[in-house]
Amino acid sequence: MKLYHNPMSTCSQKVRLVLAEKQLDFESVILDLQGGAQFEPEYLELNPQAVVPTLVHQNRSITESTLINEYLEDCYPEPSLSPKTAIERYEQRAFCKLLDDRLHPACGVITYAIGARPGLLLKPKAELAALLAQIPDEARRRHRAMVIQDGIKAPIFTTALAAYLQVLDFAEARLALTPFLAGARTSLADFALAPYVLRLEHLAMAKVLACYPALTAWYQVISARKSYQIAINDWLPKAAVASFKAAGEAVISEIPFPE
Repeated sequence: MKLYHNPMSTCSQKVRLVLAEKQLDFESVILDLQGGAQFEPEYLELNPQAVVPTLVHQNRSITESTLINEYLEDCYPEPSLSPKTAIERYEQRAFCKLLDDRLHPACGVITYAIGARPGLLLKPKAELAALLAQIPDEARRRHRAMVIQDGIKAPIFTTALAAYLQVLDFAEARLALTPFLAGARTSLADFALAPYVLRLEHLAMAKVLACYPALTAWYQVISARKSYQIAINDWLPKAAVASFKAAGEAVISEIPFPE
């Protein structure tokens, strides 16, 4: 089993969490995303969308982090990360779909508007333009260019922040009723959301969590698990985390948080 991933990537983190929960070993291939390693022809053969992670298992390339985690659950059903009842399994899938449809695109905008922007602006303009031009998805390419140019002043940033907080509102409502996002025990939904809460910390936006007591309590439980240490903490590059936090602290007073 080989995993192409990046230590700071939220989608990579959520797959590593499931691998750690299931105590599965893998060969690690780290891609330098800001350096454009995801656009190398060899990687595009595995993942034409030029994103991470990609899991190669039994000579097959498995892409899309939610689908990778479902694949791992099918291949290695113990310990189970699926709820017991049909309605809870529906809620797990619905929540993961909400993350993919709403939270992940918003996270990309916010991350590049704050954390990744300073480093990218140091690149020569031609190099940066060439890097952006290689993004296959037109909307993602356009939004990426907007936030690299204008940062948190880009109109798309406010839209993304609102979408991010709306998903957290939904999670807070769920966790006020149940210990975990799809019922009484941890599931793929919990390991899918955790990296996005961590991203708020990395961007010096942890104060947002003060508005979400149930989410905060849940995150303390998830982040105390052994799998979190193995899949998240052991991989985090200190320099990158420090850079993200410094960038967040520099703009936090200007971020238009809703009242």
